[in-house]
Amino acid sequence: MTTDSSDKDAYTEATQAEEIRTKLTTWAAGAVKHGVDRDWVNGWLAHLGAEPVTGQAEYRMNTAITGMFGWRCKASSRTEAAQRFQEQIARVAEAAKITADGSYDNVYDVEFTDATKVNFYSGPEDVEILAAPNLDLATLKSEARIMLRNGVAEQNWGYRYAFKAAQDMGLDPLPTFTSRTVAVPVAGTANVTVRAFDDADDDDMQRIVASRIKSYGSVAVVPDEVGAPVEVKKVNTDPFEDDRF
Repeated sequence: MTTDSSDKDAYTEATQAEEIRTKLTTWAAGAVKHGVDRDWVNGWLAHLGAEPVTGQAEYRMNTAITGMFGWRCKASSRTEAAQRFQEQIARVAEAAKITADGSYDNVYDVEFTDATKVNFYSGPEDVEILAAPNLDLATLKSEARIMLRNGVAEQNWGYRYAFKAAQDMGLDPLPTFTSRTVAVPVAGTANVTVRAFDDADDDDMQRIVASRIKSYGSVAVVPDEVGAPVEVKKVNTDPFEDDRF
């Protein structure tokens, strides 16, 4: 009994796709070590059916408790001791932690209201590992190449590193990557320090600021909106110049 050629082709493509996904995770893990955002990487890997990049992250969490707070001190009377204790209670309440100060703090008779309820308030979300999407080999290669392009252009992914990754996975070569100076209209807010009389009104201030900005020639703007490029000037043609890793 012979195996149909179409079955062989399907098996070969599936094997190649799995190899690409494995290599993509390996290359992506290296990029994450050099500062590329892990959540962004894992979003792409999930889209392509590859394993996510794992790593250590700091998680902060809490759960509700009840208990007793104890403190000790030397005093001349219970009245004085109670007053000083109230001061410590205020200290703890303001600091939002018992060990903010004072070596005599004690917590006892603690009960966890619901130890199964863990409230996360810091740390990345876990990546949901999905079944590999139904991508044919050509689409997988095309999408993986787009991931590399976007990583270089938008995520500080080194061009040289991404170029080698594309070669290793048998993808089409990445295009030349060059620096450009782009002129874009920006609407936003600029903080300009000027000197003015105390009785200057809004019109006075507008004229004063306009005059100062004109003398500066340019100011730093916190953008609220960035328009489409109106002018693009190519600065160099070396794709590896100023490569990050």
